[in-house]
Amino acid sequence: MSNASSPVATSPQPDVQKASRVCLNCKRKKKKCDKALPSCSRCVESYQVCQHEDDIVAGNPVTAGYLYGGVSSPLGNPVQLHRQSPLAWGGSLRPSLVASIRSADNIDLYALQCVIDILDSRQGVEQTVLAFFEGPNASWFSIIDRSHFERLLEDFWTSPSAETCVLILCMSLISRPTISSPGPTPMGDTVYQSAKTLLSLVQSQSSRPMSTSFLQAELLVAMYEYTQALPQQAYLSVGRCFQMSRALGWQDKSYWGPNNMATIPKILKLHSILWWAMVYIDNHLHAAYQESKFPLHAPTLGLEFEIPQPETFGQFVPTPSQLQIQSVGAAYCDGNSPHIDGMVFPEATSAFNLNTALSLLDSPLMLSERHEELSDAVWQHTLDVFQTPWSTGDRSGAMSTNLIAMLKLIQSGLLAGSAGTDPRFSSPAENMRKAIAYLHNEAANLPSFQERLARGRVAPFWAFAAYYASLLLISHGETELQMAADWLQKVIDLKNMLHICAGRWKIAERYVYLLDQQLGVRLGTYVG
Repeated sequence: MSNASSPVATSPQPDVQKASRVCLNCKRKKKKCDKALPSCSRCVESYQVCQHEDDIVAGNPVTAGYLYGGVSSPLGNPVQLHRQSPLAWGGSLRPSLVASIRSADNIDLYALQCVIDILDSRQGVEQTVLAFFEGPNASWFSIIDRSHFERLLEDFWTSPSAETCVLILCMSLISRPTISSPGPTPMGDTVYQSAKTLLSLVQSQSSRPMSTSFLQAELLVAMYEYTQALPQQAYLSVGRCFQMSRALGWQDKSYWGPNNMATIPKILKLHSILWWAMVYIDNHLHAAYQESKFPLHAPTLGLEFEIPQPETFGQFVPTPSQLQIQSVGAAYCDGNSPHIDGMVFPEATSAFNLNTALSLLDSPLMLSERHEELSDAVWQHTLDVFQTPWSTGDRSGAMSTNLIAMLKLIQSGLLAGSAGTDPRFSSPAENMRKAIAYLHNEAANLPSFQERLARGRVAPFWAFAAYYASLLLISHGETELQMAADWLQKVIDLKNMLHICAGRWKIAERYVYLLDQQLGVRLGTYVG
């Protein structure tokens, strides 16, 4: 008998277990499910617990190992979770961030579960981190050392950290494309609520010491609250940041002394950036919501010294020659570096100037003595930032902050009739026209503005700067500014820019509404 006629021996194929119904995760997301057991392929890829209605009814337990699609938990012994517990996933049993935690040992897995469910998958997490570092962190809110964070992320999927999970969720708050993603609910933005609740939950663990990561997360939350027109919440979040800085020793003069300067300059540089980021948000809240009378936090601390600005540490931190960091006046080119050595934060100087301006505006006598000095300083820093080549094209946070300080100072000089001594500008009215012209130039080039806004490279402070400039045009356009022919068109253009900003920052929506009122009153068409 030939071999050709012999039957081919085959090994028996194991039966692939299938569930009778699609899993609850795929059902909720309206995705195709292969029904594989113990975990469908989609849940394996997204690091989620795969469960079915039949299991929930039966009350079958599940281990944390299933979070990794059948791979055992990287934390050692699997943590026993129950499908009827508040941690159950899918369908109507969404993860509850206020659920009780059985032990401190599972907080890292619990935080990872929350992040994966909210950002959908590992790919969603990585896209969120990339959007943050190439958008806000690169152009107007540089508060996280990218290279250090990316090293943490390399180990994140095998050894999840609750602190890193919280930071990723908080990054997503200001790096998401629109305010409506992933969708509003009757209780508001669920990502925001989840981030705040998870942050509080992780901080409540007695084994978790206070850290820079927590302060960075609080700053991101505060920034988001500012952008979404939640001033009271932002004010409280910034207040917690200042209290944390006290606990971390930053408000002690010796912390910034020669010994630490010589031994931990990189750490001091990051902490300096974070301090001035707090001042940055604190002053924008005060400027944008003066009717709420939120007092500035920093002056209430009673510090008898000025915390050094980040540029101070340039002489201590060695900078790789390939970065080719250049200086123009007081500003530094970022060199497109992801390392703390190459991180810059020109917004620190902008925050200092705005803080000084707002403080002086509350004290007319001191304002008259220092008005010209401060105005010159703001103009010089604005020119430095404008002329410096940035990897992202500009620093919209520093520019918008400077423009706000400038307009407030100029308005006070305009009303006081001060002529000014800066040889580059002839009068406060001329200064104001130049500042408004810079803002209007952005409004006149909306395609470029929209592209940068979509990439997260437009600071939310542009909204207040555009609104404030519009108010000045309405009140002074035909008189002191001598712009009778085009003040109204400039206001309309700035309002159009605010409409576009409102697609990302809700605070701009508030300014559109207020501007409509003011313009209606000015034109006699407003009916209250």
